[in-house]
Amino acid sequence: MTDDKQQKFTSKVRRGLVWVHAQANGELTRLHDAASGSRIPGMSAGELADIEAALLWIEQNKEATPS
Repeated sequence: MTDDKQQKFTSKVRRGLVWVHAQANGELTRLHDAASGSRIPGMSAGELADIEAALLWIEQNKEATPS
């Protein structure tokens, strides 16, 4: 893959991560709210930690949205 194609691909991935982050973060917030501060049914503490770590990685690597 040429450098130009690699940069275009990376840019597309970063733009896609913006959408993924918004969707996943919104769903996790909804689940937290529905659980009323208690454990989320069907999800272990380890799974929740993995999801939160993934969301943090996405937040750090997604394309910045214009303010």
